[in-house]
Amino acid sequence: MQLIAAEEIRDFDTSLDRLWARHDLVVVAAGALICFRSIYQRALQIGALGRFRYAAVRAEDYVLGTAEETIRDAVRGAARLPGARVVVIYLSCLDILTRPDFADIECTLSAETGCIVRCFFRGPLAKVDGIRHETAEELLASLPPEDGAVTASSLLPPPMSDTAGVSDFLREEGAAHVLVTPSGCRNALSRMDLMPERSDVYALIPQAEDYIFGMEETAAAETGALAAAGTYRTVHLLSSPVPAFMAMDDAPVLQAAEEQGCRACASPTDGFHDAVCGVAAASLRLVQEADNGWREAGQTVLILGYSPLLFGDMAQLDAPTAFLTAYGCDVCTAGRDALTERPSLVWLVSAAGVSAAAWLRREYDVPVVRSLPLGDAGQTAWRAEIAAVLGLPIEGVSVEQTAGDPRADKILIIADPIAAAAIDRLLRAYGFRNIRCAAYAWDEDTAALYRQAAETDVLVFCTAAELQSAWDAADAVVADPALLPAMGEKHLVPLPSGLLSGRDAAGEGSGVLGADFAVVLDAFLKDGHFKNIEPSF
Repeated sequence: MQLIAAEEIRDFDTSLDRLWARHDLVVVAAGALICFRSIYQRALQIGALGRFRYAAVRAEDYVLGTAEETIRDAVRGAARLPGARVVVIYLSCLDILTRPDFADIECTLSAETGCIVRCFFRGPLAKVDGIRHETAEELLASLPPEDGAVTASSLLPPPMSDTAGVSDFLREEGAAHVLVTPSGCRNALSRMDLMPERSDVYALIPQAEDYIFGMEETAAAETGALAAAGTYRTVHLLSSPVPAFMAMDDAPVLQAAEEQGCRACASPTDGFHDAVCGVAAASLRLVQEADNGWREAGQTVLILGYSPLLFGDMAQLDAPTAFLTAYGCDVCTAGRDALTERPSLVWLVSAAGVSAAAWLRREYDVPVVRSLPLGDAGQTAWRAEIAAVLGLPIEGVSVEQTAGDPRADKILIIADPIAAAAIDRLLRAYGFRNIRCAAYAWDEDTAALYRQAAETDVLVFCTAAELQSAWDAADAVVADPALLPAMGEKHLVPLPSGLLSGRDAAGEGSGVLGADFAVVLDAFLKDGHFKNIEPSF
């Protein structure tokens, strides 16, 4: 068992760095979402985003044997990039386990595309493979001299995975989080998606023979030993692509922890889905489990959809929480606080809480408030909505809109639909009328959550092409700056999120209700020329 700690991707002399030193070479990383999160970040750091492509393979593709065609299609696309002479397929653990015909891939695609196509075996499974694989230096030495350079824009940034998202979401005191992984998946957490203060996330690294005989025995032994140390009361088991593909049985692992006096549970993560989808599933599990033993509803307000990387600095919730507690409400945040009492109200702050909120509404008729107190008018409206639902005797809840002359400027807001709706309302109070909201969904599961959360029509996109026309038409865009490399320069009001930008976007002052966004939004509202506003991180 190894503690995962936050680390910076700095000055790493990796195989990727050596491959990208050749400017006519494109790296295609194949696998699950979690497989290329840190690779994208490294490409960004060294200016190689235009020479990086990812092949997002679905879990069912590995099961059905269709993953190879997904990889071949990605290679064909990479070979068409201007200036591409070499395409290197950066294989994942599952590619090595499932064993497509690598020699045929290299031969047929080289002939078909006119580029030199090579497979590069990387990661822990490559190291324990019975076949020796060539190093990056050996691969590069076998190629003809460099000829030209690739000129291309980047793909959209891969968002945080469900595995990382759930580890960020589950933060109750006395809980340990155990990630079952061949080791490579931990890089996405340590290098991007693990907050610096965390010291409760561990990587359980299987032995070579576990990939043949199963991981259960090793996982149970190490998890049991962690529980026996007496440091934690709860153990959360988090899965990644390889154990998910191998259908690892969680039961003996959880039993090993429970035999040592720990409560144990497993979240349905697999590294193929994004954090919004993962946190939605974990939130639903929490409320359904609490249903078995919670007290009847009193005056508890349950906050759903919050995690630092999805929503930002916890301090954003201080003022709303103080308002609620002043009127005798108990405030409970899912993922942090024990759900001991059935809530009388759900405050939904992001789409990640939609599934749990819908279940509570369906099963217990718990009312749901999905607005955010952004700006003076937004705060007044939010308080009025809360007061109406809870029957609070609050005076002075009329909403006064800030006067503003009508503006013809076209504004595009790219954010979680609940945050986007709050920004939309504020901008309309200042005279903006031509506003469009959009949300980036990795797959259809997240797209469905966004549509459920949206109060009005929202453009849900998963590729740059689906967003491009709205992006080009906008005079200004409110969005995470991480989208700029793929979409092109734009007058930007930066709203960074951990979902795309990692922990650097989730520090003090972050979030749609945070101090940083208040500053840049104020500057935007006072600036008639839409000058670019630099992000604060």
